[in-house]
Amino acid sequence: MSSFLKYQHSASLNRVRQGTALIAEGGGQKGIFTAGVLDSWLELGFNPFSLMIGTSAGAQNLSSFLSGQQGFAQRSIMQLTRDKQFFNPGRAFLGGNTVDLDWYFHKTTQNEYRLDVDKGVQALADREFLITSTRISDIQPSFFSPNQDNWLQLLKASSALPFLYRNGVEIDGEHYLDGGLAAPLPIEEAYHRGARRIVVIRTAPSDTEFATPWVHRLSDWLEQHHRQVPMVEYLAHHEAVYQRSLAFLDNPPEDLQILQLCPPTPLSSRLIGSEDKSLRYDYLSGMAMGRRTLLGGKLNFVLRGDQSIPHWPAPWTSQAATAG
Repeated sequence: MSSFLKYQHSASLNRVRQGTALIAEGGGQKGIFTAGVLDSWLELGFNPFSLMIGTSAGAQNLSSFLSGQQGFAQRSIMQLTRDKQFFNPGRAFLGGNTVDLDWYFHKTTQNEYRLDVDKGVQALADREFLITSTRISDIQPSFFSPNQDNWLQLLKASSALPFLYRNGVEIDGEHYLDGGLAAPLPIEEAYHRGARRIVVIRTAPSDTEFATPWVHRLSDWLEQHHRQVPMVEYLAHHEAVYQRSLAFLDNPPEDLQILQLCPPTPLSSRLIGSEDKSLRYDYLSGMAMGRRTLLGGKLNFVLRGDQSIPHWPAPWTSQAATAG
């Protein structure tokens, strides 16, 4: 009997284990990889996490994970974010938003694209979910707990790419931008909130030593379109917090166990404008990794919380399964 089946027979894979956390990195359409990982876990009934923190696309993925909507994030990325209404560079020259988040999140209240916020709220009865955003006034992170009324608004704020969604999103008198600017990998936040067994789903390979690529690609895109904007401050701050997060991963506290789930090579998908075949490949790759990691017993340390499990001085990273 595999170690996974042992736990399946002895305890529910969905029972909440205190002191556990799941972190989901952002990355725009690259979040299709995370969608695959989480859909495989929904399929197998696995969700023991007491705390979840999501940034941008990661927050959207965790929302559908909490609501139990397998395939929701995949549809949203492959259909809505590839719609011409969502991304239209020409609108910028007319004073509009290059990325139409208002249209996107309106669609998530309708028909097959509807996020089941009611089920999400029910799932928070014994769990905590935090959605990250960056406060424009001081470029500092904020961690919001969603409820029935503000869930979609918080996701919009967490996903508001600077300059592509011009004014950010207003919450209680403050304006917010994409959470990836100030909290790209909020692992320290999870640790400070009591998590000692953390799983991190990333959208970049584990050996990525530079700041998350989407910020630099956004800067390049703005330069190509001859838009002079104050990106320097955002880039510098983002670079600093990203490097700090990587340092924390490389040298975690002695009482912390971390498992990273990363693509072994850069994903085929891009921040935006990805081809359908690239998105499908990365989704299947995420599905395969999620299944292999769980069925192979590499997530058992989360299920049992056994303090005798060896501590890894550097992040232990599973190898991605190749989609076939």
